[in-house]
Formats: sequence, structure tokens, C-alpha cells
Amino acid sequence: MSGRISRRIFLGGGAAVAIGLPFLESLVPRGARAQAMTGPKRIVFYYVPCGINGSTRGDFWPTDTGTNYTLSPMLMPLASLKGDFTFVTGLENPLAKPDGPGDHASGTGAFITCQHPFKSDSMVMLAPSADQLAAQQIGKATRLPSLQLGMDGGSSAGGCDSGYSCAYARNITWADATTPLPKLTSPSQVFDQIFAGFDATATSADRAKRAAYKKSILDAAIGDATSLQAKLGQTDKAKLDEYLTGIREVERELTTMPVAGCMMPATKPASSTDFPTQVKTMTDLMVLAMQCDATRIVTFMLGNAGSDRVYGNLGLTTGHHTISHHMSLPANLAMLQQIGTWELQQFAYFLDKMKAVTEGAQTMLYNSSVFFSSEISDGNRHNHDDMPVLFAGNGGGAFSPGKHVLYTPDSHTKVSNLLTSMLASVGVNTKVGDATGTLAEL
Repeated sequence: MSGRISRRIFLGGGAAVAIGLPFLESLVPRGARAQAMTGPKRIVFYYVPCGINGSTRGDFWPTDTGTNYTLSPMLMPLASLKGDFTFVTGLENPLAKPDGPGDHASGTGAFITCQHPFKSDSMVMLAPSADQLAAQQIGKATRLPSLQLGMDGGSSAGGCDSGYSCAYARNITWADATTPLPKLTSPSQVFDQIFAGFDATATSADRAKRAAYKKSILDAAIGDATSLQAKLGQTDKAKLDEYLTGIREVERELTTMPVAGCMMPATKPASSTDFPTQVKTMTDLMVLAMQCDATRIVTFMLGNAGSDRVYGNLGLTTGHHTISHHMSLPANLAMLQQIGTWELQQFAYFLDKMKAVTEGAQTMLYNSSVFFSSEISDGNRHNHDDMPVLFAGNGGGAFSPGKHVLYTPDSHTKVSNLLTSMLASVGVNTKVGDATGTLAEL
């Protein structure tokens, strides 16, 4: 690389500091370049509601194991990513089992805390979630210690499931035993938090002013990028261009969406944009947040616990939770297979976006570990064993994906052991919930 890069650019001066920059090898001092080639390590927790069901066992769960296993029909959206994820069968989350009815709320509360939620609609008692155990130790490395996102809003007050607080049903992130961390459900809010600062008290006029300021930031950033590109190697030039293109794409998508108030509404906010487009936009924002290193820890809820969303985009007219009580009826199982396949299409899009971001000799997906699951396994049985688990990414070299790992029921292998393995991959040696150790088979 010819020429010297100024201290201002290297430190992220001007517009660059406002929007963040991707990982660029050319900006790393020569002495530290070999270490930086690996890129930062990240962890992501991706939640889908109501379990996952197919019409037969082999529709979702593969029937053979090892590296040469056959993808089930529902996994086909992930076919091109087969070498990038591991299907994990047989994990249980025993402390998710409720006191009486309430599996959806209890299972969601235990999703990544792996602790037993206290049953009450007015008082909560749980434990820090895996993402926050990580944030306590590595969150200070980024401007946002963690990022909590989701598609459905709603207050944490009151009861949501057979005597369980809505705090359990609407949050998977817990700072401590009594403090759930609410998720952002507005793409505009997410964009502001990542790129232009977040102000929960901003008025409409404030937001309009910020929108104009945001445009000027992006315009100025392009000017900075133009001068910077002359000093970068060919790989970094392409990467910086890809990054700024991604920001422009998200900006374009946001202009078609209503800007909701900064306070989370008590009910699902109305939107003039279809749900699949909203999911895509939130997915793009998750990747951008990690790409600009605003955060390295992300949680995402595709819906709240027991979501009864009607997937009109799939031609369905009955809610997801209603269908999930399938009673083994072929018509219900066929609809659940449609929903599950669509969910895995969204997950595949997310992984593809991560894999498309290069970081030194590797990709963002290689440097990350991603946990995908639900609050229950079978929507009709409401069970918390044999959980539907996909585990993606290499954790920067800690894991070897591309296989189906099977744990037998008598092993009582826990979800918390997998989550503990994820934390270990980012240097956090803390056990999650009821974990007894890590999973060497990953």
C-alpha cells in the first residue's frame, strides 16, 4: 500500500466516526496486522416462536448423522450453507418447564438464561441471559455493549401466559434476575442507534432534523471514503464500497417505512410495509451493526412467545400459535411446514449476508457463532427436550460446522452447555444457567 494514512482517518475521524467503518486491513498498523486478520468475534441469538413442526420426523430433523447427513426438506433453504452450520439434535432445556401451564412464556424466559422463571404476572425472577454474561465482559469493546431486536413489541407489564409475566414472553435478554432488556422493533430506531445516536425523548421535529443530519453524514462519509480509497489496497477498496452501498440500501428501505415513536408501544405498532420486508430490513441492520463494529452481541426475536401471527404472505388465514396445536392433523402440519420453511429462509438470508462480509482471510460468519432455536420443540406437546437447534459459524475457529450431531435422550445434554461453548469462543469463561460444561462435539 502506497502513501500514509492520516491519524484522523485511522481513528475514524469526521463522518467515519458517526457511521462506523468496516474492518479494513489497510488501516491496521503493520505490527498488529497479523492479529487483526482474524477480525472480531461475535455471538448472535436468533429466536423463532411456537416451536418447529413438520408432517413427519424427517421434515425438519435429519434422519442420519455426521458430515454426510442428508438435509431434510425444511432445511433446503440452507443447502448452500450446509458447511457453515451444525444441526444439533437432542438438547434439552429442563428449567424451561413451567409450574403448571405457561410453556411459551416460561420457555422464552429460559431461552438463553437456562433458568427457571418465577411464575407471577406482577413479579419476575430469573437470571442474566447468555448475551448479557458476555456483554459484562466484552461489551465495552464496542459502542453498544449489545443490541436487542425483534419484530413484535409490547409492554413487559401484566400477564401474558397462564400467570406468567409478559416480561418473560416478550424478552429473551435479561441484564439480571429482575431486569429484562426491551428490544427495538422499529427499523428507524435501530438505524438511529447504530449510526446517529438514540434519543428516546426525541420529538417528531427532532427526528426530522436528525434525518436531514443523517443524510449529510452519509454524504460526508462518501467524501471521506473517496479520499481514503486512494490509500487502500484493492481488497479494502472493494470492501469499503460494499459497506457504503449497504448503508445506502438500508437508507432506501427505511424511507418506505413509517417512523414509529421512540417509546415501545403497548401493542404491535401499525405498519404500511409488509412483514417479510420488515424482517429483511431488520436482518440487514443486524449485519450492518456488526459490520461497522457498533456491537458484537445481538439478540433477535422473530416474534413474541406463542405468537399467533397470520402469515398471509404464505396464503394462510389462521394464526401460527393456533396452528401449532396441530393435534397431528395433516392440514395443520402442512401449514406448520410452510411456516417453518419460511423462517429458515429468513435465517438463511441472515447467514448469507454474514458470509458475504469479508474480514481479512475469513468472513463475518466464520468469525461468529449463531444460535437458532425456539421456546419449545413440538407445538402440540409443549416439550422442552429435543429442542430444534441450529448452530452456525466457526466462532473464529473454535467450532467445525457442517454436520449433524445427535445427543441421545439418556445423556440429558443441555442447551446451556452449547451457550457456554459460545461464550468461551469470545473469551468469556462463564457458565450459563444450569450448564455442566461445554460441548466438544461442536
